[in-house]
Amino acid sequence: MKPTISVIIPVYNAAATLARCLDSVLTQTGCDLELLCINDGSTDGSVDILRQYVAKDARIHVYSFEKNNGIVLAVKQGLREVSGEYVMFVDADDRLLPGACENALRLIRQYGVDILQFGIAIKALPGVDAAGFERLFRQNPLTSEGDRILYDCYSMHRFPHNIFNKIYRAEICREAGRMMPDLRLQQFTDLYLTFFFLYYAGSFRSVTDGPYYEYTYGSGVSTCAPDAKQFACICSAGAIVPALESFLRQENALENNRFLLESIGIILKSDVVNKLLTLPEITKETVRMVVEHWGSDVLYDFIEATGLLAVPCKSRYRVALAMMNEIRRLNGVGAAPAK
Repeated sequence: MKPTISVIIPVYNAAATLARCLDSVLTQTGCDLELLCINDGSTDGSVDILRQYVAKDARIHVYSFEKNNGIVLAVKQGLREVSGEYVMFVDADDRLLPGACENALRLIRQYGVDILQFGIAIKALPGVDAAGFERLFRQNPLTSEGDRILYDCYSMHRFPHNIFNKIYRAEICREAGRMMPDLRLQQFTDLYLTFFFLYYAGSFRSVTDGPYYEYTYGSGVSTCAPDAKQFACICSAGAIVPALESFLRQENALENNRFLLESIGIILKSDVVNKLLTLPEITKETVRMVVEHWGSDVLYDFIEATGLLAVPCKSRYRVALAMMNEIRRLNGVGAAPAK
């Protein structure tokens, strides 16, 4: 029998939470399910857990990458295998709450939309302040159609650009997966994936029903102060805007969406500036990474935002001057004069 809902779970080194996640999906009622688990090169016990579940439940299908390729490619692999009428996504450290699939299915059919967003419960890890995140996911009723869906998300910020607390009509997901460029991202993956789902959607609705999804807050790189390695992952998200620009040009839709791209660029660059504020040290390598991935403007924004040039503190002034001189050197311009 053809499943009603295909649930996609990207899995990478999630042994500590995976069984709980799988159980939350497999115990859903009120619809026929298939569960597509994409093992993204896990090196812990995740593969063994998946094997155990496959042996006892025929609804589970596992697809494995030999090495870690990132969430974007894992999601694309899952979308190639989808056979259900609708699609839902679950992170391996989260879970679906009881009645999630049945109610999501009822609502998307009731409203007849391509994408329906429902409420979530946020489970903050000990010591993590989730107040800002909870405000972001506060549900308001919203209906959006056509080109306005993208603008309501990325320019008007009327709903968040995440993939997990939504149910999608499978046709738009397949088309999105087929057309989105491959990118290896460890930050802003939801922002990137959501763009394509919204691009191919003709209608969107957000409802206050729920919560139907429990999100674990505090386990990802986005919720902690980054070290140099994590900051490099954040900088790699600089590939998102060029990839979206290339896609829109291919679709002959670039000129009508330049403001949209600018809005997405502001979201990304603002996060880079905020993460720079949390780094324990800004080195020449940090400056080079930012200029390479984002250009000089982001560092100038950082200098302006922190007031490094405005305060009467020579040490802070020297930090700003060193940053500016490194930018100038990378851009082939002479050094700024010392104060």
